[in-house]
Amino acid sequence: MKHKWLTVLSFTLIVGLLAACGTGTGEDKTETGEKRETLTIGTEATYPPFSYRDAESNEITGYDVEVAREVGKRIGMKVEFVPTEWKGMFSSLDSKRFDMIANQVAITDERKEKYSFSNPYAISGGQVIVHEENTEIKGIDDLKGKTVGTTQGSNYAKAAEEAGAKIKYYKGIAQVLADLNVKRIDAALNDRLFVQQELKDSNYKVKPVGEPFNKTKMAFAFRKNQDELIEKVNNALKEMKEDGTIAELSQKYFGEDISE
Repeated sequence: MKHKWLTVLSFTLIVGLLAACGTGTGEDKTETGEKRETLTIGTEATYPPFSYRDAESNEITGYDVEVAREVGKRIGMKVEFVPTEWKGMFSSLDSKRFDMIANQVAITDERKEKYSFSNPYAISGGQVIVHEENTEIKGIDDLKGKTVGTTQGSNYAKAAEEAGAKIKYYKGIAQVLADLNVKRIDAALNDRLFVQQELKDSNYKVKPVGEPFNKTKMAFAFRKNQDELIEKVNNALKEMKEDGTIAELSQKYFGEDISE
């Protein structure tokens, strides 16, 4: 009887191990192999109009947030946003604090080496911003030797360095604009859509100068080997583009279709 009991126990253990190993890449399942029901999303919640808190409800909203929320609805997953500072966004993705990033993440060759991306849902470009009294800087070619403010981990830091500027890092874009407003820095670089919306009704004494200096495609960012989840997200984005949902959200926040 003792040997029979050991045989049954061994068989049970083997079945359990095989079940644990048979979950594929596990990108759409929990560590126990169960179907994942919640899609966790990293976002700043301090970057209007893409990701910010509504002044009245304090709920996280914005263009990226609404696109991501609709994607979650279409793939049958509950969406949970995880407010995260930009400088820690990718390290938090690496540590599996959330499943993906929705925060105007530009697709770059450098990022593609380590991360996977959805299909783009926004197209924009970099914009130079200066104090309204500045007449010396007219575009990115005039940044050599100037002090440019940017957030840590931003792809705009690289553009500023390539232009010969000195970089000063900040926690967020609000701090960048506050220092530019009192001339502690010479210029800032940011997304043209952000500049277009954020500065429109603000009290900042700053202005955009020159044409957008690059073209960037924005997408949701994922860890590598999340192919199953990415495919579902891309199918949802395709549907949203075809049925006009993305164009409608674009018009709501920008007055134009930014997905083209």
